[in-house]
Order: sequence, then structure tokens, then C-alpha cells
Amino acid sequence: MRKVLCMSLLLVQLAATAFAYTDKESGFKALSPAGDNYITAVGKGFYGFVEDGGANAGYAEVIAQEQADKFFGSPFTTAVFEKKYNDILLLQRNGVSQQQILKLVDNVFVSPLFALADGEDPEYSLEAQKLGGNKYIVVKYAAGEGGEQSLYFTSGNDKLYMLMAAQRSDKAQKHQENTIGAIGGADEKTASLPGEKFLKKFKPIKPQPQSQPLSFSDKTAGYTVSLPDDWFYLQLKDDYNGQTVCFTAALPLQAMREVGAQALDLGVTDLDSAITAAQEANSDVKTAKADYYDILRHGILLCSVKMDDSRWTDELFAYPNKTALETRQMLEEFKTYLAEYQRDIKSYAYDVNVADGQGSFYVQTELSPLYTDFYYRLFAEGKVFDKTAVAALVYDRTDADDESMAYKFWNNKITD
Repeated sequence: MRKVLCMSLLLVQLAATAFAYTDKESGFKALSPAGDNYITAVGKGFYGFVEDGGANAGYAEVIAQEQADKFFGSPFTTAVFEKKYNDILLLQRNGVSQQQILKLVDNVFVSPLFALADGEDPEYSLEAQKLGGNKYIVVKYAAGEGGEQSLYFTSGNDKLYMLMAAQRSDKAQKHQENTIGAIGGADEKTASLPGEKFLKKFKPIKPQPQSQPLSFSDKTAGYTVSLPDDWFYLQLKDDYNGQTVCFTAALPLQAMREVGAQALDLGVTDLDSAITAAQEANSDVKTAKADYYDILRHGILLCSVKMDDSRWTDELFAYPNKTALETRQMLEEFKTYLAEYQRDIKSYAYDVNVADGQGSFYVQTELSPLYTDFYYRLFAEGKVFDKTAVAALVYDRTDADDESMAYKFWNNKITD
């Protein structure tokens, strides 16, 4: 009896911890990375992660009602989704052509966060698929060089959710097709493919009124920063050469949409390549740079490093006056560097403090980047303590609608 009780308590505990990320306002729970090395992307209504270089990945997003209505071309409810799912399942089990199945939907590309390139209207197919307790309408379309992308739509509490997960390899996909046949009759006992666990464990829950703002935390730095609802953040965690590294970038959602749209127009998939391609395609360097500066109007960047030993910090604090002097010299050299590469510097101030086994600095400046007609207000600060180093950069365009937005939220951060 005691063994049964212990096992029951263990199962209850496992069930309680199965969903590591919960969005009460949007109404869903999702699995998060299992290891310590990953990147997460979080905003109001969406959550995603990439782990182990893409071997494990998942993304979940609640689709706004207006966009959900476009999916079937009628007012959206979970009952409507259930009927369409059953209709698609029946048609595919009876071998009806995709041409007929596609008539059951109106527009599957309804996520505002994943815009298609201008003029792009990819061909796609539809499948009804059940994973775990979730019924999915699966949208498959060509992506990249011979690749295939799958979007998984499910519903609960009159909400439409779009999910993506780590894509299966071509070899695994062919193996599955050869062993389980048509997807409508798929046997769930077959071996799990990459991303399948994320899709199985996703759970719609009853949406709750907003109870807390969007925020990110860096436990090493000891900071929790609240953000506006129309922002998002990316957070990378990794172990590098015996050091635990955490990097967070918080930006307005509009910046992500515009960067993504420009990248798609240029046929590239990452920001560095997008900027390079824009500059190569545009002979007017001023215009190319201004386009990207126009996107990046506000932002908060935070990095923390926790070292395994204290040799580096011990060396810094062994001669505090020397360390403070060298830091001031470095900040003066940085000002000289800015003057050489920036058109104008309106102000530049800094301070350094090293004492009692701790060190800190700040820099505040207002400058105009080269080939632009506007100014940024930049604030940087850092601190070193107990085998730990933390650095932050906060920036605001002074001609933006709220010219001190990023600094305001950074200044109101909670310190643990």
C-alpha cells in the first residue's frame, strides 16, 4: 500500500511539472527545454524555444479572434474547428483529393508573426492528425531548398492556436510513411519523431484576465524587468568554457515583424545576412542603414556570466584603484572611438566605482549614428561581484513616440 501511495504521489508531481511554461492570459500550457542550453522567445500570446542547435524546438501562439475568423472564412469557435477537423479526417480516410479538402478552409496563413514575402502564396496541403489528446489540422507547404514546413492548428475555449515543432528528417518521414500508412490511421505507438512530444503535451486552458505584466528574469544578474505588452524578448542560456552565460534581448514586436519581412523580401533567414544583403542591394548606404535604424527604435540588452572560479574577479579587486583607473581610461577611449565613427555626440558621461570586492560603472550618451539624421540615447551599465559579471545596454531613439520607453522600464527593474 505504501508503494502504491508513493508511486501515486510521484505521478502527481510529474503531472504538475509536465508543463514548464504557462500563459494564463492566452490560455495554454507548453513544454519548455529539458536541458540548460537553449534560446527562448516570449511575448504576449506566444512562446517558443530552440534547444541543442535545433534538435529540439517548439513554438505555440494564440491567434487573435479577427485572424482566427479568416482561417475558415467565418466566425471562429472551437465547435467550428471540431466540425472542420472531423470533415477533413473523413475525407482523407476515404481517399478524397486535396483539391476537395482545401475547400474546407479559407486562409491558413493567419499568424501576424510569420509574414510571407510579398507576392508569395505557397501551395499547401491539409491533414487531420491527433497527437496525444490534441486534434490538429496540419498545414504542410514547401520551405527552403526542397524542405517542408508544417503548421499545427488546434483549438480550445474558442481560441485558435498555431504550433510548430522540430521538423522530422526526410529519412524519418519516409520511414513513417512506409510503416503507418495514411496519417488518418496513424498508430500513436510508433517511435516519437523530433518535436512530437511538444505537440502531444500542449494543453489549452481557460484564459484568465491579465494578472501580471510581460517580464524576463536573469537570476545570475539578479534582475527582473517588466516590459510593455507589445514587446517580446529572446533569451539565450549556455555553458561556455566553464562559464554559465545568459543573454537577453528585449524589443518591440514591431521590430521583429519588420526585420522578418525585410529578410523574407531579400531571401535570407537571419538578421546579419539581411543587413548585409540590404547594403549590397542598395547602393545608397545612408538609406540602407537608416532603414534598419528605423526598425530598432527601442531595446534592452542584458548579459550575465557566472564563472566557475574567482581568479578573474580576484585579480580585478586585488588593486581596486588601478582597476578603476584602467576602466576610466577605457571609457575615454570608447568616447574617442565614437567620435571617429559617429557624426555627432551631444553628451557623454560616465562613472566608475571599485571597492570592497565589487565593481560597477555606467555610461550615458546621446549620439547620432553615421549616415542618419536622428539621435539615440544610450545607457550602459555593468557590475562585477562574486565570480559574476553583468553588462546591460539600453537604447531609445529620441524622435520615437515614447523617447524614453526602454530606459523607463529598465530603471523600474526589480533587483533580487
